[in-house]
Amino acid sequence: GVDFGLFDERVYGSVELYQRNTKDLLNFIPVPAGSNLSNFINTNVGDLENKGVEFTLNTVNVKNDNFNWNTNFNISFNKSKINALYYMPIKDEVPIEGIGNKIVRFTQGQPLSVFYGYKMIGVNPQDGKIMYADLNGDGEITDSGDRTFIGNPNPDFTFGFTNNFTYKNWYLDTLITGSVGNDIYNASRFELELMNDFKNQSTVVLNRWTTPGQITNVPKARATDVDKISDRFVEDGSYIKLKSITLGYNFQNPFKGVSKLNVYVTGQNLYTITDYTGFDPEVNAFAGTNGVLGIDYGTYPQVKTFVVGLKANF
Repeated sequence: GVDFGLFDERVYGSVELYQRNTKDLLNFIPVPAGSNLSNFINTNVGDLENKGVEFTLNTVNVKNDNFNWNTNFNISFNKSKINALYYMPIKDEVPIEGIGNKIVRFTQGQPLSVFYGYKMIGVNPQDGKIMYADLNGDGEITDSGDRTFIGNPNPDFTFGFTNNFTYKNWYLDTLITGSVGNDIYNASRFELELMNDFKNQSTVVLNRWTTPGQITNVPKARATDVDKISDRFVEDGSYIKLKSITLGYNFQNPFKGVSKLNVYVTGQNLYTITDYTGFDPEVNAFAGTNGVLGIDYGTYPQVKTFVVGLKANF
């Protein structure tokens, strides 16, 4: 790491490079039937590597008796890789109810929590069925030969941008955060666009195939093979979010016995710029499952909130 300061500390920050190797990671593995143990045991199963760069820049943009403006910018690049997975060559996680395949695959040499499934190449205009890529060229679509890695929930980089303003007794603080390059598996769409059961469906299915020759990316109702885990529901999860704004005022000695009174209003999760079609790209439905990232499965979004506060020093 390197720390730096320029122009009498009006510009300062740091650059840090790291490589962290974590061994003996815990996860559950199946045990043979007939043993005196439960079906799974929690044990040391693998090694993980994280490496990257973190950069922080702080600037004092304006500094005088009445008005001050400070800025902080940080950005982080991280790459993860599973270096070893003991006892089994692969470990799959996160099933969808009623579906045989799972969404996430852990295996040596791949990043953490990558999505695994079929590649959708379109909807057949003649019969309205989904077409998947025949990756091994054998003329059939099979679990063993035609599934591949279809998405990565790990971002290329994340960042934060903070500005702090003060004018006499007023102050304004803003925070913008973002993530770039990460994928999200929108399993909520899986439930709302299959048209193969009695659940309510989203308005997307109004574009479904209905007549021969129709060009669309939504298959016909009750089509076969629509319930395969595929990149049909993998979306770009990149976003920029206005995370918070706080506006406040400090009263000095406003009352007898009160040395300082601070009145403020804060807004959180105010605005998001993203191409993700779900409610909130900042999601993780399976945060409690070891190492699983980036799946939206009926996940409750972060709510927009407003807080009014009063703080007093006596």
